[in-house]
Amino acid sequence: METIDKKCRLLIVDDEEEFLISSSQALGRRGFLVDIALNGVTALEKIEENAYDAVVLDVKMPDIDGVEVFHQIHKSYPELPVLILTGHSSVDDAFQTSKEGIADYLSKPIEIDDLAKRISQAIYSTKTKKICDEDKFPLIATDGPIRVMIVDDEIEFLDSLKDVFQRRKFEVTTAVNGENALESLRKELVDVVVLDVKMPGMDGLEVLRHMKKNFPSVDVILLSGHPSVDAALEGVRLGASEYLNKPPDVDELINAIRKLYNDQKRAYVQNQQRLIDEIRKRYPE
Repeated sequence: METIDKKCRLLIVDDEEEFLISSSQALGRRGFLVDIALNGVTALEKIEENAYDAVVLDVKMPDIDGVEVFHQIHKSYPELPVLILTGHSSVDDAFQTSKEGIADYLSKPIEIDDLAKRISQAIYSTKTKKICDEDKFPLIATDGPIRVMIVDDEIEFLDSLKDVFQRRKFEVTTAVNGENALESLRKELVDVVVLDVKMPGMDGLEVLRHMKKNFPSVDVILLSGHPSVDAALEGVRLGASEYLNKPPDVDELINAIRKLYNDQKRAYVQNQQRLIDEIRKRYPE
């Protein structure tokens, strides 16, 4: 039985009363302090009145669905980890809600020990991320064409996508495997990497793990011809910015790259302004 050292306060939101009672009791035995809510309205009221360490939220509810409840929670309490429970998981929903800030995306039914473990991980990860983010100053290029790397072992696909990007005036490099991609990044960074998930040797998720560890300023778009919820969620956890089907819709892919690049530029300008403001406070005229 998995337990936690500190009693974390948890809110479970689900319109299935039997599940709500049984899961709250089981999690209570595992060291959580558990409150319950049968609907989204009650959940939002409780969150306003109490300080929770995490929220477990069912997607399908009669008054306000779980995704809308999450959006309202995230707007007011962006650092509060929310875990989504659903009996009808999909790759698009999993990746999109995770990008928007969902801490985890769980399929029902779920073993209670697994649920307890995932809640503990979400709470720990949120607190760790807050500490790390305070000292994060990404290295970002702001001038010149958008620099894109394509990583794929299918040469024909690689060449055709390279032609598409070059017609959009992107500066393009290619790599036929993960090792080549990482070696290329050590020599020269790019703005965005378009990375195939399924490759021989080092697969795309492993390459992503190395990229985010060693080159955190680079945005990564994952491509998969066999998308799965597990792969999408793992991509989010490792730091992917997008997860698209392969072959991708070209316009969707181009728009995603341009959006990521614009977000990088905006972040760079904001960081620069923040540093200028700090200097002015330290050395007033």
